[in-house]
Amino acid sequence: MQSRITNRIVAASGMPRLLSLLAGELSASDLQSLLLSVYQERVRSVREPDTLARWCRNPLTAPSGVDARLLNTFDRAAFAAADGFEAVDLSPVCPLGTTAVLGGIDQNNVLTAIRNVEVLGDSIPAMALECARRRRDRTGRAAQPPVRLCSSQRVIRLQPFDYSGFTPHFRLFGMVSSGRDTGSNAFEVRHFGEHIRFYLRLFRALNAEGFSLAEPLVEISDLGISEALLTAAGITREEIRASVRAHIPDGSARLLEGRGLALPAAITDPAAELKELARDRRAEPLVARLALIREQVFEPVRSEYPEAICRFNLARLEGMGYYAGLCLRISPLTPDGNRHHIIDGGLTDWTARLLQDRKERFLTSGIGSEFVCRRYRAPC
Repeated sequence: MQSRITNRIVAASGMPRLLSLLAGELSASDLQSLLLSVYQERVRSVREPDTLARWCRNPLTAPSGVDARLLNTFDRAAFAAADGFEAVDLSPVCPLGTTAVLGGIDQNNVLTAIRNVEVLGDSIPAMALECARRRRDRTGRAAQPPVRLCSSQRVIRLQPFDYSGFTPHFRLFGMVSSGRDTGSNAFEVRHFGEHIRFYLRLFRALNAEGFSLAEPLVEISDLGISEALLTAAGITREEIRASVRAHIPDGSARLLEGRGLALPAAITDPAAELKELARDRRAEPLVARLALIREQVFEPVRSEYPEAICRFNLARLEGMGYYAGLCLRISPLTPDGNRHHIIDGGLTDWTARLLQDRKERFLTSGIGSEFVCRRYRAPC
C-alpha cells in the first residue's frame, strides 16, 4: 500500500505513474543505475561539517556503547562452546528481499541498499541461504549429515526501539542446524538438545569471565497448539501479528489479558497437564511430541545442568507465523534479579521452501551478545 508521503511525492512530480515505473517497469539494473546517479549528484553538495552533523545525530551511525574487548570475550566463549558448529564470517549484506520473503518482515524494517542487496537485520536468513546452498549441492541429500553453522554478526534493524538497552544496531550470535526429517521427531529432539546445551555451556563459561547468568529458564513452546487454542477463542493469526512484537516485552500477556484468555504457561509434564487437549485427534501428536521432548531433552539437560529450569510455555505468541511449530526461549536472571528473553529460536520452513523439499528441516537460535554484555555483568 502506498503511504501518504509517497502519494504526496507522486502528486508533486506530476507523474502519476512514477511509483509503478520505478517499482516494476524499470529493470533492477536500470533502477540501480538511476539511483547511483541520483546519489552521486546528492553527495556533490556534501561538505565535511555535514558528515559530522549526520554522524552525531543518526543512531544508525553511532558506535556501540559496549567495550569491544568485552564483546571479544563473549565471542571467544561462544565459539569455544559451539565446537560442534562450523563458524562462518558472513557478508554484511544479503540479496534484496531475503528477510521479507523468508521471514515475512516488512521491508521498512530493513536497511535496503541500492545494489539489489539489503543489510543484515538478522544473521539467520543469510545462514539459511548458505545451508540451502550446501545441501542443494550435495548428492544424495537425504543421507547427508546435517549442516551446523554459527556466526557473530553486527546487524541493523529499523523498527522503533523504546525498550531500555535496545539499539538500532547490535551484535548477535546466531546458530542454525539444517538437515533431513527422518521421522519420529528425531531431528527436533537431537537439535533442540544441542542448541540448549550450547547456551547452558556458554553461560557457565561467561560466568567464569565475570558475567552473571543465573538460574536460566528454558522454555519450549508449540505455536501450533497455541494457535489452535487461540483460533477456538476467536483470535486470528493476523490479530496476533498486529499486536505482538518480539522487540516489545510482554506483548503476549497484554493480548491474552485484553481478551480475557489464559493459556498454560508453566507446563512441566505435558502428558499429564495437557490430557484434555490430547483428546483432540489433531492435537494428540503435538502433545505427544512435547512429552517426548520432556523425556529426551529436558530430563537429560536437568541432569547435566541442574541450575537450569525447564518447562513448556503455550502462552508465548511471539513468532507466530514466523516459526513453524516448536520454538525456544531462554531467560537467565540478571545480577539485579530480573529475567530477559536473551535467547530466541525455533523451527522454520525456510530451507524447505528454498529447496522445494518439504522433508528439509531448519532450526535457528540466537543470543543478543551486546545486550548480555550490558545487562549480565556481575557487579565489581
